[in-house]
Amino acid sequence: MKKIKITSLLAAVVLFAFLLAGAASAQEYTLQLAGAYPSTGETPRALATEKIKELIESKSGGKIKVQIFLDNQLGGDREILESCQLGDIAMVSQTTAPQVGFIPELAIFDIPMLYENLDIARKGLSGDFRKKLEEWYAGAGLKLLLFEPIYYRETTVNKPIARAADFKGVKIRTMENKYHMAFWEALGANPTPLNFAELYIALQQGTVDAQENPYEIIWSTKFYEVQKSLVNTHHIAFILSINMNMDLYNGMPEEYRKIVDDSMNETADYLFDLAKAKNDEMLDSIKKTGLAVVDPDAELQAELVKAAKVTEKMIRADVGDAVVDEIMKAAEEAKK
Repeated sequence: MKKIKITSLLAAVVLFAFLLAGAASAQEYTLQLAGAYPSTGETPRALATEKIKELIESKSGGKIKVQIFLDNQLGGDREILESCQLGDIAMVSQTTAPQVGFIPELAIFDIPMLYENLDIARKGLSGDFRKKLEEWYAGAGLKLLLFEPIYYRETTVNKPIARAADFKGVKIRTMENKYHMAFWEALGANPTPLNFAELYIALQQGTVDAQENPYEIIWSTKFYEVQKSLVNTHHIAFILSINMNMDLYNGMPEEYRKIVDDSMNETADYLFDLAKAKNDEMLDSIKKTGLAVVDPDAELQAELVKAAKVTEKMIRADVGDAVVDEIMKAAEEAKK
């Protein structure tokens, strides 16, 4: 009789565990994915968010739903990142620049001339260095889900550029970023922070002589109408990161976390390939406008790298040699 009671008790425990597991796996989630960038124009960033929604909802059989909020619908970059930390927004999609105030180590991505091309950049951001990135984000209460280099900041200017000396005195519009400004000052240019909405008119009227942005922006804003040259400086890699509130991520059932991880990995491959293709398309379109396109020769490339050392020194002072050494080592190994 005792044996039968024990067996019945074990059966009840197993049944309860099964029901509990079933209830957990049946749990549904609605995840907000916010970004401050535009949803229009078939851009790689906007298309990637749609891909994430498609994959997560499909893989979960609809148990995890993703709501996309772009165009600053839930706030600017700083606001949505703070909301994600607090758990009010599940996920945020943005570049590293607005995250530096929350994760100081990310200032290393403002060091110019780190990567010769996007393939090297992607390799350099994987492996052991990716684990280091995950630690930094975790320290801010965020789970790093995607981290992809998709563009470069390039330079357009109203005069031919062949040597670093040609930048002397050039008024170039930059973001209000001390590291970016230091790079241009080291080249002899005059960095001039300016609201982006005012940039086209400023170039047209000669208030500034140059600007630096990815091809996509150069093309979509028609800067080729008010500039003479495009110099493929490739000076700053434009990286898209997607993060989730860490507590929310850890609180999801393991199978759901895997769905999110797998979906992000698939999206990363899709985004990287799409961005490279779009970059090539945009560059071809820009060339057809008649804008002169310059690929720096070895001498100009060396001069740009030398100027970048000024910014590197500043960032070492701000975040420490160890952090900078991490990315420099990963960048060098990626070239092999």
